[in-house]
Amino acid sequence: MHPHKLWRRYEECRPDELAAIVAETPVAIWPMGLIEHHGWHLPVGFDTIKAQRICLRLIERTGGVLLPPLYWGWGGDGGHADFKWTHYRKNDVSGSIIREVCEQLVTFGFRSIVALAGHGPYHEILDEQLAYLRPRHPDVLFLFGLEIDIAGTEPGLKMDHAAIEETSLGLELLPDLVDLHALKPGHNAATEWPQTVTPPTSSPYPSLVLNPESPLFSQAGQDARLARADRVNAGVERVIAILAQQIETFGNGTKHE
Repeated sequence: MHPHKLWRRYEECRPDELAAIVAETPVAIWPMGLIEHHGWHLPVGFDTIKAQRICLRLIERTGGVLLPPLYWGWGGDGGHADFKWTHYRKNDVSGSIIREVCEQLVTFGFRSIVALAGHGPYHEILDEQLAYLRPRHPDVLFLFGLEIDIAGTEPGLKMDHAAIEETSLGLELLPDLVDLHALKPGHNAATEWPQTVTPPTSSPYPSLVLNPESPLFSQAGQDARLARADRVNAGVERVIAILAQQIETFGNGTKHE
């Protein structure tokens, strides 16, 4: 068991409370993702909620503040831009928000800033912002990335969309919002596509299921009905342990490269 440390939600703090946290534990953790169709069984905010649930476990170990999630993110080549209930933003919108908020957090005194994204195309945005922020603030620890990157391979996490891998993460991190019983036929294109017909798609995922009548609609990967939490719980723990260790080491005076 790991001892829980004092942490607060940023938006719920009064100014003096934030000042006290920065003086004691200047750690800010920021979950981010977007809103995107994730099959019949997962919430449309899955990527962001997934990141938030990991961040909640992390901040219990590190202390500090948990920032409000960034939901209005860049979809990139996520493959679901044409799906109903999906909201993709342009990369410069998400990028400017990340940069400006991080600059403000540094000015306010935070010295370890974690940006954990739950959506693959965030790679480009986070790498770009790291390249900007790190040279400007060499005394600040910036840990930006996706959970699949941080976990590594042994034990690791794998990427798909709303299929066995993400659904297993859902069962581990947000079981209250997952309904495997919803994976059944009964929908149709007239109600499930914004323009009532299946749109042309340039999705990079050949396995993406575009037929709304299928229980596996919107999935790209192995059947979500095979998902289990124990497939991913070691990988999730690895993400948290790696990030917590880096924050603890930096807090003891070791700078990142």
